[in-house]
Amino acid sequence: MSQNYTAAIVGCGDIAHHHVKGYQRAGVELVAVVDPLEIARAQYREEYGIERDFASVEEMLAEVAPDIVSVCTWHLLHPAPTIAAARAGVKGVICEKPMAVGLGLADEMVAVCEEHGTRLVISHQRRFTPGWEKARELVQSGAIGQVQQVETKVGAGLLNCGTHVIDGARFMLGDPETEWVMGAVERQSERFERDTPIEDGSMALVHMAGGVQFLLQTDLDMSEAWHFFVRGSGGLIDATETRCRLFNEASGGWQEQDLGVPAEQIDVIGGKANERQTRELIAWIEGGPEHRGSGRRARETVAVMMALLESARQHRVVRFPLQEQGYPLELMLQEGKLEPAQKGRYDIRGYLNREGVDEGEYAKLRATGMGHHQIMRTLSEREEERNG
Repeated sequence: MSQNYTAAIVGCGDIAHHHVKGYQRAGVELVAVVDPLEIARAQYREEYGIERDFASVEEMLAEVAPDIVSVCTWHLLHPAPTIAAARAGVKGVICEKPMAVGLGLADEMVAVCEEHGTRLVISHQRRFTPGWEKARELVQSGAIGQVQQVETKVGAGLLNCGTHVIDGARFMLGDPETEWVMGAVERQSERFERDTPIEDGSMALVHMAGGVQFLLQTDLDMSEAWHFFVRGSGGLIDATETRCRLFNEASGGWQEQDLGVPAEQIDVIGGKANERQTRELIAWIEGGPEHRGSGRRARETVAVMMALLESARQHRVVRFPLQEQGYPLELMLQEGKLEPAQKGRYDIRGYLNREGVDEGEYAKLRATGMGHHQIMRTLSEREEERNG
């Protein structure tokens, strides 16, 4: 790092704490926070000693010139702050996943950032976990021969955790191009996540260049979730963020791989992963190679997610390049194709909404060292108990 860098946080919720830790460990100075809720801004000011806070991105960019902006808002609010930061001349943006809800918005984010010379990174920070890195290393070295299929399962929705595992499979395989996707979706309930309608469950078969296929399940059979099983012509890999096992002719059975880091010292999100993500962005800003989590690469992850949903909408294989620019699940709802059997809207992350929260109770729980995510879950559970 050849100079000192400054950063601003947009969205003072749970995930932003992990961005702060990454900046602190990387030696980046936090100069401002943005959030419409004053109480959320105040917490970040006091906890991290940040001097300036603003209610809007526009106000912040008019008065502060950070080198990097972290966009930690909810899904539907990712494009606007990213685009505003790029147009203001910010050197780099780290935007939370999913990059956007719809391929058209993802493409706009990439295009505007490229036009203004802003390095756009999407926070698929699990690309920096040693288990996934080791799996990629084994694949690229030919340890299991020609890769034939990757399989994984995950919960909490396609947009939330599904984006991570799609991106993870692409990372392990060297970011190959997608040729086609066939997908299926179930939505019996009125399920939302961060104000965005989502599926109850989904499946996809993703066919990539070279013939390798990726099989994904979300919110179905959750046994061995977050495991990647990579099958090749000469062996198998079983990988999570924190461990990696190899089975091939030379291993003599399943062989635990040395990751170079003790499992208890690995964090999936937070200081270490986010620090490495930040340092690689700075290296890219200073003329280094493209970031492993660049907007261009993350755009392909969005395309796979949207193609899964578009395949379910059209009842056919969707070939790339994907033509649909919007959010196919929302289009299905508008077209009456996913009429729920279980009425009653609910949001699986609704408890994270801080509006109307008893701030006295919040402060007491925060004083115990409890994190924002757990505080909000605890307060939500208490409210449910009071309401019977």
